[in-house]
Amino acid sequence: MIIEKTGNIFTTQSQTIVNTINCVGVMGAGIAYEFRLREPKMFQAYQQLCNKKQMEIGKLWLYNTNQENANYSKILNFPTKHDWKFPSKEEYLHKGLEKFLTTYKQKGITSIAFPLLGADKGGIHAKKSQSIMESYFKECDIDIEIWHFDPQAQDDLYENFKAIFLEIDTQTIKTQSGIRIDKVNLVKDSIKKDDINSLSGLLRVKGVGDTTIEKLFDFVSNFKKNNFNLFNYEDTIPYSL
Repeated sequence: MIIEKTGNIFTTQSQTIVNTINCVGVMGAGIAYEFRLREPKMFQAYQQLCNKKQMEIGKLWLYNTNQENANYSKILNFPTKHDWKFPSKEEYLHKGLEKFLTTYKQKGITSIAFPLLGADKGGIHAKKSQSIMESYFKECDIDIEIWHFDPQAQDDLYENFKAIFLEIDTQTIKTQSGIRIDKVNLVKDSIKKDDINSLSGLLRVKGVGDTTIEKLFDFVSNFKKNNFNLFNYEDTIPYSL
């Protein structure tokens, strides 16, 4: 069954969730950046695969996660670009979907959530992407979700980060994270705005880069771990293999 959904794909109850990637080891925006924060061990392994030239269009990489708080247990990394600098191509989607169709049973995938492949930053029109995807999914006998991203949808990782980050004084953040105080204040001001609802959304703020967000995310995770009794938030610390 093909099910269309709108919102945040990370709320899926599917066994497997799809991450769209390139073949050069960069997860710098969108859903890939969210996975980079949520699954740091996977990101490291992904970079190693790319450095060895083992990640190619048409090749899929299934990663098993033991992160207890996630709804999903598997991540299917699906290349939609050779390089993050260039757009996706429809033929890339076809190659990857052909591989998925012939291997999903063998890999034990029982339900799966897909974003629109190659859309948004990939440059493929959303309707075209969905049409290509559905042409393959109609051959499958598992539940498949196609997610339309809603930038206003609530994100659990972001909400937990925001709640803790705003409780910590700016000087402590600056001292322990190594981020300049003006950057810390910029992030604090930005996350109070209603039009930002995810960590990747913070990348739209001028002056805030992926390294800054990653350092602050690591700081908040470690601060929470070291001050566990001070907080009563759902655990979002990245897992360890």
